[in-house]
Amino acid sequence: MNRVGNLLSFGTSLLFLVTGCDRSGSSPEAAGNIGTAEREAAAKLKVCKDPVWDEVAAYRNNVRMAYNSSLFDKLEKFAAEAREGRERFGNGVWRITHFHEALACRDDEPESMWELHDRIHKAWIAAKPESITARVAHADFLTEYAWHARGSGFANEVTDKGWHSFKVRLEKSRKMLEKARELPAKDPVWWKVAMRVALGQGWEKKDFDALVADAIAFEPKYFEYDKLRAYSLLPRWYGKEGDWEAYAEEAAARKDGLGAETYARIVMDLRGFHDNVFLETKASWPRTKEGLKLMLERYPDSLEIRNVIPMMAVLAQDREFAKEAFDRLDGSYLPYMWRKPERYVRYRQWAETGE
Repeated sequence: MNRVGNLLSFGTSLLFLVTGCDRSGSSPEAAGNIGTAEREAAAKLKVCKDPVWDEVAAYRNNVRMAYNSSLFDKLEKFAAEAREGRERFGNGVWRITHFHEALACRDDEPESMWELHDRIHKAWIAAKPESITARVAHADFLTEYAWHARGSGFANEVTDKGWHSFKVRLEKSRKMLEKARELPAKDPVWWKVAMRVALGQGWEKKDFDALVADAIAFEPKYFEYDKLRAYSLLPRWYGKEGDWEAYAEEAAARKDGLGAETYARIVMDLRGFHDNVFLETKASWPRTKEGLKLMLERYPDSLEIRNVIPMMAVLAQDREFAKEAFDRLDGSYLPYMWRKPERYVRYRQWAETGE
């Protein structure tokens, strides 16, 4: 097994590693050390906040406060409202996804904090034994707890104790999901958690494929399934070269799906596994570009999306599209997207001049 650990703990924000365009020396990252002119240009950027992410953060904070205080009635209300109408935020991410992610325990928390979370989840189920939300949330926690025990190292670096806890907690999560499946209410995150458990337990490919098919039949527009399906087709899991790219095309062609947006989200999600996803894989930049344009139309208020578009365009060495994207930003800069303002400046300069 490769270094996988927390790679299964995918978040939903459009935060990506900012890598260079390629290894040939033509990328912004290959231009050498930061110069005085870049620092001066960086100082003129307009530091902005994303109004969509501010809304998401406020929602997640409210959910977390209710969770920390064991206000289970309030949590049930939050979840029911999120599932009703398949509510989404202004960046296209489902509200129910953020609900569950708001409950997470940070990986750097001490063991005592993980144990406290486990007690809260058990108390929630005891208080609401017929709640789909409580059981999916606990299964999600147990899955994270399993990967926490395993760690993010290579297989031969994991202790016997780590492997034991990993296997025990994943099995507890699987059984929790089985109980949740018997309830009349359904939660789309159930399949997301089940897919992560299946990967961790090393299910047979045919069984994993059946789980994916069931998930997509339940909700074809929930792109979290597609991202995990594509991830599962990396060679470290069930796939071979070209498999995840072929799946991305299949998902984009789904009649009741999101079209090319799904393709773009898959490529963005998996780009961190490559120095340049467009040079090292069969990922299509024209198809990704089509998806990014759709996302820009569908989620015009998301500055995260506006910032990630020029990153992807530079990676694909599409100067014209990158320049258009930077022009739209007009110097607006989301620090957490670019890490350093000088990187924004360097990418923008490449888009404008090719240097």
